[in-house]
Amino acid sequence: MSKQLMMYVPVIHAGYEAMLARHRNANEVLLLGGSFAEEFPVMKKEIRALPAERAAHYLSRVEKAPQVRVIERDDLPDAVVAEQLVVPDEDILRELIARHDLKARHDVLVERTFLRWDREWSQAQRPVAYDGRVTGEEADRRLADMAVTESERSSDWWRQVGAIAVREGRILVTAHNRHYPSEYAPYLNGDPRNNFKRGIRIDLSTAMHAEAAIVAQAAREGTSLAGADLYVSTFPCPGCARLVAEAGFTRCYFAGPYSMLDGEEILRSAGVELMWVDTAVPEPAPH
Repeated sequence: MSKQLMMYVPVIHAGYEAMLARHRNANEVLLLGGSFAEEFPVMKKEIRALPAERAAHYLSRVEKAPQVRVIERDDLPDAVVAEQLVVPDEDILRELIARHDLKARHDVLVERTFLRWDREWSQAQRPVAYDGRVTGEEADRRLADMAVTESERSSDWWRQVGAIAVREGRILVTAHNRHYPSEYAPYLNGDPRNNFKRGIRIDLSTAMHAEAAIVAQAAREGTSLAGADLYVSTFPCPGCARLVAEAGFTRCYFAGPYSMLDGEEILRSAGVELMWVDTAVPEPAPH
């Protein structure tokens, strides 16, 4: 059976080499060229990306690698001529397969392998086992929406988080996650977090998390957070959960989950009540 691989390769790393090694019997590798950025704006944001021709140059020199060819938007679907097409399981390739109905004409093998962050990987989360309390009160939705709006001020591409400290309806402090010494630190010099799994050595980061910024600002301004409520757009990570617990917050309202749930036990042990905010606008009652 003839076989082609189709891939988006912004950077060369061991994951791509491993995929090529698994498919040494492929007749050809098709690399997505720069014109696909018109369909997929996320490609324009990948500041580390090599030009497709340069990536093809490197990949063609991998030991026993198949022939490598750069294709552009107008080349599809005609560039796919093999009986079997192998693609990594990521958003851009899934979308191209669907748009050009490639499964109708070829045996398409979608390989579940992590080669780069895509939307699905970035959003891989589990819901928090909250205290069974779901609030849809207008005031809570409003404050949760404000936390989300605050999160949009963050320059972090991967995770934008906003937080608001509130006491009896009065906003005490607002903050979003940001990087030091500048907002562009991880994009200029690389992100040290890339070298560690989530939850491990969280001190090695250029980012100040939103919850940590809340505690720091309150300390600077002499504002007590004991007995206050915290509204966050995303459930706190373990490090921030410790700060939230030690600051004396009574309740933590969250609108979005987080994939590392160690913080849940930390907050529970400190007696912090966990409240899920249903931000959906309720349907009007029928007349």
